[in-house]
Formats: sequence, structure tokens, C-alpha cells
Amino acid sequence: MPDSSFPLACCVEVPGAYVPKARYALRMLLMPLGLAPRWVARGALTPPALYYGTKPEGLPEGVVVLPMDPGAPAYFDRRVAYDPSRVAWVPFDGARWPVLFGEDEVASAFFWLSGWQEHAVRSRDPLGRFRHDDALQAALGTTPRPAVDAYRERLAGRLAAAGVPLRRRTWHGHAWALCPTHDVDYLRKWRPGMIYREAVEYLLLNRRRVAPGARLHRFGRFLADVLRPGDVYRRAFERMQAETEQRGGTATFFVKTGATSAHDVYYSPRSRYFRRRLASLAAAGFEVGLHPSFHSYRHPGYLQAERDRLAAVTAQPPVSVRQHYLRFEAPITPRLHHRTGFRIDATLGFAEHEGFRHATCHPFQLFDIPANAPLDLWEMPLSLMESALFNRRGMGVEEAVAATQALLGTCRRFGGVAVALWHNTLWDEMDCPGWGMHFLRTLDAAVEGGALVASLRDALDGYLGA
Repeated sequence: MPDSSFPLACCVEVPGAYVPKARYALRMLLMPLGLAPRWVARGALTPPALYYGTKPEGLPEGVVVLPMDPGAPAYFDRRVAYDPSRVAWVPFDGARWPVLFGEDEVASAFFWLSGWQEHAVRSRDPLGRFRHDDALQAALGTTPRPAVDAYRERLAGRLAAAGVPLRRRTWHGHAWALCPTHDVDYLRKWRPGMIYREAVEYLLLNRRRVAPGARLHRFGRFLADVLRPGDVYRRAFERMQAETEQRGGTATFFVKTGATSAHDVYYSPRSRYFRRRLASLAAAGFEVGLHPSFHSYRHPGYLQAERDRLAAVTAQPPVSVRQHYLRFEAPITPRLHHRTGFRIDATLGFAEHEGFRHATCHPFQLFDIPANAPLDLWEMPLSLMESALFNRRGMGVEEAVAATQALLGTCRRFGGVAVALWHNTLWDEMDCPGWGMHFLRTLDAAVEGGALVASLRDALDGYLGA
């Protein structure tokens, strides 16, 4: 489908090294509004048009002026953490939103979208991940609120008042979208190690430190589940597809084809069950993406080999990827994704908290900070993971559902996408009680709210082509 974006004349008058950053941020702000920046010199600005810089004097009347904070380019020349005390709070839509550089929402958008804070903050958790506790959103209390999208809406009001035609992008005609995604870390629960855990560690050694009656009760549930035909993880794998199909949607299943660490549980991509499941997904229009092994996030050989193995099974290379354990090291990981042939990444959410790691619920191109240029790789931003809600945040079912529905409402408000992650541990009521209910209630809320429910690939194709 041809792109119907309106070409908006834009003049950027900023220091040289800051030009690619400013243009990237403006393009990402304007794209969801159906606007494509046409870069022009100052003298070619004819309304409707937009100017970003520090010298708006003498511009034609009707040009929308976005003032640049004089200190922004110098900040991005260094690698220092942002000081939260510098934040200015602006009112919009009944709430207060953080602007990081005075009135300069373009520089603020670049900070969030580029992942600059992860470039400036060097500490990581034991698995090498950027921690939510170290994020500026945690300090500001804005993790579930996408500041970039608020900047865009404020800009949209000014552009509309200046006569700029807005042609907001949609999701195959829907105003917003839910992308259910599933990381298939295991094909079977009751492996030897898990049986040893139940019989020795939990029953005999009481590693869970519970009363004898509780130990015996759990062991009885374990025996009943082991003797039941099939496996709880396989049943979840199949049911997740069926439940989504029944609601008229599709999803993306991220599968593994390699193991490079004890953190990976290997399953063969050549097994009959695996091939049958992938064939069923393909026949129903679902997407199969790659869930690379633990060390692949910075190892080109592992990543390429695992992608090739999946392509051999599916007869077409996967376009979407999510790293195992959400391990992601910029610029190494996104460069590898791009070079290996992926078009969509869906790794960038917080492992410990729901919300928006890059302060947006819209797709955006990843930015290579050392190269000072965007990559041809789209991020579908992960906003929630069930294990973060239930395990890291300690929520019960109703609390998790309420937090999820609040996120869905935010994505609906800003016309974005809620990318949600559930593992094929759903309906394992021994170890993941209520997780399956959370999945079903999220699907139903999205359908009732008019969302497109679709795979990452199909949702992004509709969004970019609208």
C-alpha cells in the first residue's frame, strides 16, 4: 500500500552533529500523524511548515516554531546521566508530563527514543540488562506513561491550528492495536530436572519451607499432572493460539532453535511436535519469530545460525526477533539484528516493571548512537510481561488485570500498540496461578475496546502502509 503521508516542509537549524538527532526525533514525532518531513533551508519555508532551532525571527507567519534548548546539543556531545532535578513539568490532558530540556520536546523525544539513558547509565543487572530502578522513568514515576506520545499530541494541536492536514496512521483501519506475543522457552514442563525438583527438592528437602501437609498436597498435584495425557506447557502452546483465533486475531510466537548457556532449555527444531505446531500457526496466519539463545545478543555466529535453522523449518526467514531474557546491548544487539536480516525487534521492555522503556507506545526506528544515524530496524515496544506483573511486582490476578487494562487504555488514548508477552506457562496453576485468566481478560478487553489483535509483522505492515 503506498504511503499517503503529507510532506511537511521542515527547517532544522542546529549544530552539525545534532542535525541527525533532531531530524530523527522530528520524523518519529510526525510519522504517526501522517506527516513526512521534507527538509528545506530557512528561505524555502512556506506555510504550512515547521521550524526547529534558536532563531525564529523573520520566519513567515504561520510557520510552527519549536524552540531548541541551547544546552541540548552540548548534553548529547557527552555521556553523562540526566539529572532528574532539571525536569520541567508541563500540563496536558489532565496530567503533568516531563520535558527534559526546558521547552524543547524534540530533544526530549530524542533522549527517550534513542535510548540515550541506557548509553549514559553504565550499571546493569547480573544478566547484563538495563534496570528499571536505574531508569529516569523510575525516578520520575512515569514508567506507565509514554511522554513522547504526549509531546506528539501537543505538537498535533499546534500543527492542526496552523492548517497542517493530519492523517493519523491506523492499524488496518483500527485506531489502536494489541500484539499478543509468546516466548516459547520450553516445549515440555516435566523434564528430568523439573521432576527432581518436585520429588527431591520440594518434597524431601522442603526447599520451599512449607508444612508437611502442603508438601504432600503439592506432590499429589504434581503426580496428577505428570500422569495426565500431554504436558501443561504444550497444552498452553496450543490453547494460546486457539483462544486468539476464536477472537479473530493472530499473534507472534517466538521460538528457540539453539542453546548456548544453562539459561537455555534446548528443544529440537526438527521434532515432529515442533514442526506440527509451526505448520498450524502458519496455516492460521500467525507469525513465527526467533527467540535467540542466551548469548546470541552479542554473538553474530549464534544469531545467524539460529535464524538459519528456523528458516529451514518455516521455508522463509523470520522478520521478528526478541532476545531471551530481554538481553539487549546497544549498539551491538540492534546492529546484529539488522545485519542478520531482521526487520522488527520486540525486546525493549523492562524485565521488572510494566510500562514504556522508550516512553512511547508507537513503533519507532532504533537509533545507532555511535554512528549518529537510525537503523533500518523497527522497534515494537514491549509494554508488559506477565512474569514481571506476577513475579517481580508480586501482583495478584485482579491487580495485574487492572494494571494491564490501564496500559491498554493508554495505548488506545494515543493510538498506539500494546505489545504484551505471555509465556507458554499459562494455565499451569501449580506454578503460575491466574496467568491464563490474565491472558484471556486482556484479549477480551482489547477486542471490546476496538483494537486490532494481530502479530507484530501484520500490525506493523498495516501501520506503515496506512
